[in-house]
Amino acid sequence: MEISNSAENFNVLFVTSSVPVYFPVLEESIYNSLKKAIRNVTMVTYENLVKTALKIKPALIIVFHGFEEGIIKGIQDLKQYNFKTALWLTDDPYFTDVTKNLVLDYDYVFTQDTGCIDFYKDLGCDNVYYLPLAAEPPAYTPILREEEYIFDISFIGTAFDNRLAFIDSIAEYLVTKNTLIIGCNWDRLKSYELLKDKILLLPFLVYENSIGYYKKSKINMNIHRSIEDLTFNRNRVKVNACSINNRTFEIASTGSFQMTDIRSDLEKCYIPGVQIETFTSAVDFIEKAERYLSNPAQRKKIAMEGLKRTLIEHTYDKRVQQLLKIIEMNPKKENEI
Repeated sequence: MEISNSAENFNVLFVTSSVPVYFPVLEESIYNSLKKAIRNVTMVTYENLVKTALKIKPALIIVFHGFEEGIIKGIQDLKQYNFKTALWLTDDPYFTDVTKNLVLDYDYVFTQDTGCIDFYKDLGCDNVYYLPLAAEPPAYTPILREEEYIFDISFIGTAFDNRLAFIDSIAEYLVTKNTLIIGCNWDRLKSYELLKDKILLLPFLVYENSIGYYKKSKINMNIHRSIEDLTFNRNRVKVNACSINNRTFEIASTGSFQMTDIRSDLEKCYIPGVQIETFTSAVDFIEKAERYLSNPAQRKKIAMEGLKRTLIEHTYDKRVQQLLKIIEMNPKKENEI
């Protein structure tokens, strides 16, 4: 069945992750984008996976994240019915110890990091594709006057070891600025006493009004997680991380300026110095931060170019179209079980 020619008859079952924080927002965006592309879409949790699939007989089952035991069992129970299944992984490569046991149960595997493509193919997966997460741009993105910004520099995210080390390395600089750091475990900083008035400690993956903070910050720092980090890390084979994180898209979608460390795939998504800015060390970050803090016009120009690129290429509408097109162009053989 060709998706593009039979959209009115093509029904999709979208299975959510059951992760209670952060993911529901992503899943709602994906669900809304699926409804734009396919008329008949049903969203379920793992509790209703099997009975709903047997009732509606979907042409495609899309599982998001897929770590929940109920999802694993449900997909295995449904294999005898030969449904077409796709898994969209969101935390690669940090949980390859887990995902290596999941991927062979699916006809299509979508990973948000290119570093995992060969890893999954070597396990025996025939259909593995790069599909990063994306952003749901705010309905209205005003360009702020310089005096309307509240923070000079901000960072939102979990205090993984490499992030702690980097913030410690620039702590003496950050304390001189209107700095905001939000997330869990930042009390582990060696410089915590120096910076504690600039830190808002929150539970894991709970970020209050992150869009508001992005938009009110002159510079948004983006520090990718290291594969060497031991916090929530189950990647014993150390598959390399190549692709950018979802924060990159989210910041850009708000028309906000960001400075990010470098991932090898970055230039596939944004042009450094034109649509985003990068840094390679503490010294490089401080030098560039000073330049951009004193040059708001250049900062805002880069932010707007990043927003334009995001609206064209990095929305959930675009991702869903890419996923469906890949499946259409690589049909499952009828005798595959």
